Amino acid sequence: MTQIGLALSGGGFRATLYHLGLVRFLRDAKILPNVTHITSVSGGSILAAHLVLNWDRYTGSESEFDSAANELLSFVTLDVRNRIVRRFPLGLSVRPLRRIGGFSNRQLTRPGLLEYHYEKYLYGDTSLFELPEKPRLHILTTNLSEGCLCSFNRDGLLVMRRGTNGDRVRVDQTRASLTTVPMAVAASSAFPGFFPPLELSEAEVGTPGGDFGHQAFTDGGVFDNLGIRMFQYLKEFLGPELLKLDGVVISDVGKPIAIQREDQGAGGLIRTSVRASDILMDRVWQLETETFRETPGFVFARSIEVVEPEEDPTALHPELQRRLPAIRTDLDRFSPLEIRSLVRHGYCVGRKVCRTRPDLFGSALPACPPWDPLPQSSPASPKPANAASTNGVEKPHRTRAVITTEARALQRSGRRRIWSTLLDYRDWTSYIYVPLLVPILVVAPYLSVKLYKHAKRVDEIVQSLTQSSRDLEQMSRLIQGPVPRWKTGIVKAIPDAGTHDNTGFMILQDLRIIDMRNWKPAGKAGTDAYLYGYRRLKVLRQKENTANNLFTVSVLALSPKTQVRFPPQLLPPTLLARNLTAPDSEKLVKWFVQADFTKITPGESVDLVYEHESPGLFVREGNGAATLSFDVEVETVELTRWLLLPEATQFREYRLIRYETGKPETAEEVKAVTRYLSSDYSVLAFKLLALKPGYTYELTWFYR
Repeated sequence: MTQIGLALSGGGFRATLYHLGLVRFLRDAKILPNVTHITSVSGGSILAAHLVLNWDRYTGSESEFDSAANELLSFVTLDVRNRIVRRFPLGLSVRPLRRIGGFSNRQLTRPGLLEYHYEKYLYGDTSLFELPEKPRLHILTTNLSEGCLCSFNRDGLLVMRRGTNGDRVRVDQTRASLTTVPMAVAASSAFPGFFPPLELSEAEVGTPGGDFGHQAFTDGGVFDNLGIRMFQYLKEFLGPELLKLDGVVISDVGKPIAIQREDQGAGGLIRTSVRASDILMDRVWQLETETFRETPGFVFARSIEVVEPEEDPTALHPELQRRLPAIRTDLDRFSPLEIRSLVRHGYCVGRKVCRTRPDLFGSALPACPPWDPLPQSSPASPKPANAASTNGVEKPHRTRAVITTEARALQRSGRRRIWSTLLDYRDWTSYIYVPLLVPILVVAPYLSVKLYKHAKRVDEIVQSLTQSSRDLEQMSRLIQGPVPRWKTGIVKAIPDAGTHDNTGFMILQDLRIIDMRNWKPAGKAGTDAYLYGYRRLKVLRQKENTANNLFTVSVLALSPKTQVRFPPQLLPPTLLARNLTAPDSEKLVKWFVQADFTKITPGESVDLVYEHESPGLFVREGNGAATLSFDVEVETVELTRWLLLPEATQFREYRLIRYETGKPETAEEVKAVTRYLSSDYSVLAFKLLALKPGYTYELTWFYR
């Protein structure tokens, strides 16, 4: 009797259905009973395990075959992937309780849920040792822990390890008597990207202590998506006298990798990883095909094969056949059109390749129409495109229209269906998400619109206030980013002994903003480290002041590298500079801003504005603290200070004191009238009222 090997490739449910059609042809051609060894990968393992466990039904009568196949087809229409997606988040909530109770959480993982569905709907709690002697099934998976190919079979686990010299593979057998068929198929079909590796311990597979440890398994297609190399390993492991095969049929659902469109770009980390994995698996598929293509006895039944009408008039229209290899490889719900097309194509391709080997399969092969897995839901089978009309009822253009419609539907089958099938009224878990999704889909948009309207009104108010306040406008600009640097204009030098008399002037408002975000403490400052200051003074020329026209205030900056500028204003100020003598011959400069009030009527007030940038020589750094001093030179009604602290720093608290200028022993604590606190403690601000001249104020803040 002829002995045949059967290799069922991976490819999700697309592979499962295509293989089912080929198996049906082998059954009709009376070849299936001659199959003695089966290797399977991923989607092929889903069919292979069910085929072997129900071998008598698949090789029995047509009704028995249909009954067994309907169990598999029901599973294909179950929408397994989305059922796992819906259950996985729910399992996260009970994991801690199960861990406390000492229970394993493996079946609450994604591969564990896949194993659960296999057990409940296809295989039951069947152990590997319950598999039949014939045909011998090898469920292939990739061992991530050791980076090798593994085979779950009736005797346990075969591990293909590369020898120490690197040129031969050593096949080691491990007893795994408690491993179940659902475990093995889950390990074989846990395709990367959606399923993490299936992790198994020696206690779960029943191996002796120390022989197995803790192993991780993923899709067998990562190592060999065709499953044909396993026959070579089996021949070396069993010996030619035990593995006597006249031929091997390879049911191949692989296809050349799709070219990535230019508009997709290089992609991010995830897309690049997935693309690299696809390229790797495609390369493995090419190498295995090239290696075994010309090997005697190996017969390839590829899904990319197109069966022409003159070869088989019962085959699908060639345009439909060309769409099938691009159908998605997911484990979601397949439509009746997808099921019928894949099964029918597998049947016809199997017949075509078997006809090429009459020496192996015989010449009396059935020529009947392909098996229809869903006769109750199948429309009238379309005739070939060149079919003539019958009594004027069936017309060629009518047939072509049906083929075009189905071709377009199969073209869409290549797209992954995620959001459109995320919920299903046939699955009870969907009703748990409805109360959660209603607030998200209904209440969230309502709140978003409401918050947007509120934010828009607030923004309009802020914009309105900003337009009438130079201070708010300046703060808005600073929040958006540091002020660009500039160069100082004309500077007027004054003698060292020069003094300034501000009699007859009063400051109604003194606002100063110091931006320290680009500043670094002493010793860490670079060429780009600087401090920015903005100051606006509302100066009142008192009614009794009829003689003093010059108003002068000092700038905090002391460095000769200081840059000062004056925005457009009613009274253009003048910049004054006076050299200072400093210890260690360090050159310092005292800067002043002066305005001429000759044209201002006594009793009126004018805004004076200036900006400066400089190294922060006037800021004293301490251990986890910093101090800023400023003098009150003119009687001031209201004084406000804003400090934007250096980047990556926050203040914990601050302290404000004052003392008579030049007499620090007279220091006393000052309470601010208003304190402005930012939520992240990166902005320090306060307001003081009724300040008398002749005092020095010191602000000390402590970093977190």
